[in-house]
Amino acid sequence: FETIAFQFSHHILHEDGRVDHASQFLHAEPGICPNDAFLCALAHAIGDCSGSVFRWGIHENTVVASLLDAFEGPGDVSDKLRPLLLGGDRAMIDLMKTATHGYFVPGSDGSSSIKRLLSPTLKSSDVLERLYGSQAYSSSNFTDVQWFQRVNGGGDNVRDPYDILVEYDKMNGTAQKSQSDTTLVVAEGGAAIAAYGALQQSNDKLSPEERSAIKASLLRYCELDTLAMAMIVQAWQEFLHVDNK
Repeated sequence: FETIAFQFSHHILHEDGRVDHASQFLHAEPGICPNDAFLCALAHAIGDCSGSVFRWGIHENTVVASLLDAFEGPGDVSDKLRPLLLGGDRAMIDLMKTATHGYFVPGSDGSSSIKRLLSPTLKSSDVLERLYGSQAYSSSNFTDVQWFQRVNGGGDNVRDPYDILVEYDKMNGTAQKSQSDTTLVVAEGGAAIAAYGALQQSNDKLSPEERSAIKASLLRYCELDTLAMAMIVQAWQEFLHVDNK
């Protein structure tokens, strides 16, 4: 068995508060291992940046370290990525560790899962409501999305952004059953693995339209995952500012 890394998403949270979806990668050609291409793309995306690199949990560190051990490509790729690993001089910052030891928000049940924290954090943050409470988020994968939505248009509860993602896919025609009975919407990790598996089928099993729809859903899901990290950091900055007044 071998670890497979077939996609990533990359947001930049600027010092002035702007959030940009800076880059993304998805390699899903049938029968071709994506690992080397993944590492090259990741090194190009974040290897030369001057800011701090965030991750959520140990998984990203473990995967990149494992892939680098087997990598036989250009040496500068390893030179750019190894400093981001545990013990490196630019080691990625584990936001999940910060959440586990230093953050509790009502509604999360004490969980440090990013998906369990996101909606309660949105509900608790005036800044996130201001930034994401209108149809203002656009990128190469999304157009005019409102990530902060109150349930039924009012009240204290907010909608889960991952439910909004499913709704967005439905509105854009990607959440449907394909001819091969493959569900095309991706809104959680298990579905992403299944979607990648579906893309490994030969071209006579999936139509070009089905293949394109699955890729689009994968890209949107991955983008929301890294946007969720940026949102939580934005909320933490707000909470720290309020506490320090």
